[in-house]
Amino acid sequence: MPRTLKLSLFALVLLGLVGGSVAFYAAQKSLTLTVDGQAREVRTYADTVEEVLDEEGLQTQSHDVVLPEPGASVSDGDTVVVTRARPLRLTVDGRSSEVYVTALSVDEALDQLGFRADGLIVSASRSERLPLDGMALSISTPKDVTLVADGQQRVVTTTAATVGDLLNEQGITLGPTDGLNMFVTQPLLPLMRLQVFRVQVTEVVETTEIPYRTIETEDPAAIVGDETVTQEGVEGERSTTYRITVVDGVETAREQIATAVTVEPVDELVSVGTKPRPVAPAPAATADGLNWAALAACESGGRPNAVSSSGTYRGMYQFSRSTWAAVGGTGDPAAASAEEQTARAQALYARSGAGQWPHCGPRLFS
Repeated sequence: MPRTLKLSLFALVLLGLVGGSVAFYAAQKSLTLTVDGQAREVRTYADTVEEVLDEEGLQTQSHDVVLPEPGASVSDGDTVVVTRARPLRLTVDGRSSEVYVTALSVDEALDQLGFRADGLIVSASRSERLPLDGMALSISTPKDVTLVADGQQRVVTTTAATVGDLLNEQGITLGPTDGLNMFVTQPLLPLMRLQVFRVQVTEVVETTEIPYRTIETEDPAAIVGDETVTQEGVEGERSTTYRITVVDGVETAREQIATAVTVEPVDELVSVGTKPRPVAPAPAATADGLNWAALAACESGGRPNAVSSSGTYRGMYQFSRSTWAAVGGTGDPAAASAEEQTARAQALYARSGAGQWPHCGPRLFS
């Protein structure tokens, strides 16, 4: 091959190589890639956002934000933004959940989650940066709770997360027997009503009397109606132990747990007469000329202790108690002597005549 031809062919090949390199270089793009707020320039031949991310070794997840979307084409000078989502183990007022945020700091996360109120208590510094693998974050929001304790009811505004936290915040200590209308671990919610029950459980011993018995023994040597106490009765004592529950000063339960006789009662012994009362001799006629013996025999058979079947009329002359008292008598007419009964009957006759004895009165004149 002639030398001139060789030179021409070499020139053509060299021109093609240079032209291809220039075209390949011209196809390269310069992009700004921003990942989690950090921007850098990348050069790429990729045609789409997804290809750019693959070249850079960025694996995105479903919660991540990619702008433009992965399928969009890219041109020289474009900007690709990737904000990777962070998982948050979020606890709000004692209630837990897992959420994802694309925020880069705790403060941004609160804003994304809508917690913009003043007075929030947050478990981490608001300026703290969120790690890519996430973090645990607790939030307590201000809430009005009605608190009833120790005889007082008041509304408190608190950021306490649970019932137990509120009690600690308010300096309320529960005794071993005290109670609540909620569990101490229960999360607090707005407008809740929390009540503390002060419970006291004590044991009390109460003493009661045991009545004594009265035992009667017949005494044939004593007159009927005579009674003699030969041994005084003494009441006994019983001790009973109660377990008493008092809630906020009011007794709510009383349980008997033990009882015992501490002092035995002593029986009272009584001797009762059974010997018939002797019959007094019938009174003789008196100086007034009236036959009082005949009247007594008619009214009572002449017995000073006679008592009518109804119990109303008593003694030799069958006085009622009111009539007996009207002529100066005291006590039971049937217990008075025959002489006194006759004297009272004469006084009655002097005042009212024989009509006081409608049936037997005429016997006075026999």
